[in-house]
Amino acid sequence: MIRPWRYIQNLIIILLVSDFQFLAFSQSDSLTQGSKKFTSKSDSICPIHSLYSGVGLGSNIIFLGSTISQDKPFYSAAITYGYKNNLYASVSASHIIDINPYLAFYSLSFNYSHAFNSWFDISSSIAGYKTPESLQEKLFNDFAFINVTTGFDWKFLYTKLSFGELFSDGTRGYIQIRNSRYFETSEFFKGKGQVSFDPNFNILLGDRVKIVTITGTTKYGSSVPFHHFNKKNSTTIKSYSHKFGLVDFEFSMPVTFSYNNFSVEAEPSYLFPAFTSTEYPSPKGFTFFLNAYFRIL
Repeated sequence: MIRPWRYIQNLIIILLVSDFQFLAFSQSDSLTQGSKKFTSKSDSICPIHSLYSGVGLGSNIIFLGSTISQDKPFYSAAITYGYKNNLYASVSASHIIDINPYLAFYSLSFNYSHAFNSWFDISSSIAGYKTPESLQEKLFNDFAFINVTTGFDWKFLYTKLSFGELFSDGTRGYIQIRNSRYFETSEFFKGKGQVSFDPNFNILLGDRVKIVTITGTTKYGSSVPFHHFNKKNSTTIKSYSHKFGLVDFEFSMPVTFSYNNFSVEAEPSYLFPAFTSTEYPSPKGFTFFLNAYFRIL
């Protein structure tokens, strides 16, 4: 029963000498977003430097409409450095159950955000993802992802419009529309404790696999975006290409408990794929994430 904790302990030790980071807890950057929640409303002075450590686990890793953990549970750990609550650099690694070598994912990411006023903000991020060469055929090839996001606060709703470009053997573009309604409880435990909620609904558009048979039948699928086409043997002649369109819908309900410099976030979510394909099955249904963050500085 202590095996999961041993995994997390080993990951934390390795992170201290690691040069990479994995930030795909879900379709959003959970570590970077979560670290911002530690800034208390009572803090009159914004700290110049901040440092956070985090560990997490989940039932599946879904990124850009594809599962990159082979529908298996995972454990992750990370360290995030913040500068003036605007610029963040993160480094982490992840282990997938029943996958060897032990550390399956590494990545390094940078995120910058700026609020122009009470209703408009922007952010941008760049991340490089790496997996051991022995796992690249099974999981994914090394790739980089650049993302630019604009945020609009309508008071009753917060909308984020994100434009992303993935670079691997080729390039692929993605657009995500996220609508959320953040709210929180009053502070308790002498002003050190608080619970927040951030229900949100996401729409993802991006490259899909277009499969056309010689008879003219057209199907769509969602291949892992950092792999070549998986052309299965068939007696029917088929052509494969990319077509931009709707990928999936996702609803999630993050609930965060914060106490002083420590925070725990539970996030159940449900994914609705926009299409189904036996050749390129899309992830669907419930996933669950549990992340813990600690502010060191």
